[in-house]
Amino acid sequence: MTLIRKLIFLLLVSGMVSVSNTSAAVSLTDAAGKPHVFDRLPERLVVVGAAPFIPLHMLYLFEETKDRLKGFEVKVKKSDEFLDLVDPEISLKQTLDSNPGPESVAALKPDLVITKSTVETGLSRSLKILGIPVLHVGAETPDMFLKDLENLGKVLGNTKRSEELIRYYQDKLSLIREKTGSLAPGKKPGVLVLEYNNRGNILSLNVPAMGWFQTRQALISGGNPVWLDSLTVRDGWQITGFEQVAAWNPDKIFLIVWYQLQGLEVVKGLYGDSKWRMLKAVQKKDLHLFPQDIYGWDSASPRWILGALWMAKMTYPDRFGPNTSDPAASGREILDMNQTVKEFYRVLYGLDEAIIEKHLMPVWE
Repeated sequence: MTLIRKLIFLLLVSGMVSVSNTSAAVSLTDAAGKPHVFDRLPERLVVVGAAPFIPLHMLYLFEETKDRLKGFEVKVKKSDEFLDLVDPEISLKQTLDSNPGPESVAALKPDLVITKSTVETGLSRSLKILGIPVLHVGAETPDMFLKDLENLGKVLGNTKRSEELIRYYQDKLSLIREKTGSLAPGKKPGVLVLEYNNRGNILSLNVPAMGWFQTRQALISGGNPVWLDSLTVRDGWQITGFEQVAAWNPDKIFLIVWYQLQGLEVVKGLYGDSKWRMLKAVQKKDLHLFPQDIYGWDSASPRWILGALWMAKMTYPDRFGPNTSDPAASGREILDMNQTVKEFYRVLYGLDEAIIEKHLMPVWE
């Protein structure tokens, strides 16, 4: 062994030099409009910020995340059962308490921090001062979500995978457009996405703002959202009441029940309520509980496409039901949600059917 080779060997053993196959130069613009240029692909990723489960679940669409994710912020004091399924070694990664300071984040020695935001936050600016780049993912619209996937594919060095993922989502969106895109606005059923919660033991009914993903899902699925003309908020949820719901009197109601309540019991109670029985949707049995597995399908996490597909089928059951036009289809449903869920978790997360059946199939109404 030459003297130079001996020196390199000693440096490697001591940790002063690392060998990586992630050397590459990539450039991109993130969801906050911030440009990034990486001469080497990041090897130590940390996730912090609002709704950290969303970027985490997006990252785990890529196999490389298991090795490169070094830590993440925890907003609630309970384990993420979904991450336990996709990464059995997730408990070995460092966790940060809610709202960590820049020093706590920097202590994990990240070479890239990922956060869900479309604007640069105070934490982002502080980390930049420390020389730590911050990649913003937006995930606030389908187009933004797909752009985020493209960016994640670049920083993880797997653009082939991001292209596969984007194609999956585009194919599902194309199916919805194929079945509903030709309908004139006046032919679309009136739909209402309604959140039901009792925080502080006070019953509250809320509708989502125009820019929120729940509204986007209603539009994507081909419905006519009845609440849009009544919105006064630009962000978040707007409080409404039963009187307004009755005035809208939608054809379909998609109910998002606060996670601390029993959704099926809430829906059963509303069907038995004399006031709610006056509504057209209730009379036609078109008050539906929004599905969820470990997480709800109404969020901006990767499962938003399941929510959009389900809403499309509930809005237009005849258009997504048994395929009678193709003899080879033998009457199979154009959109079978049970099979779609299994395909989603198999293709996007590599989970086997036994795990999906046990942990991730929704309890349908």
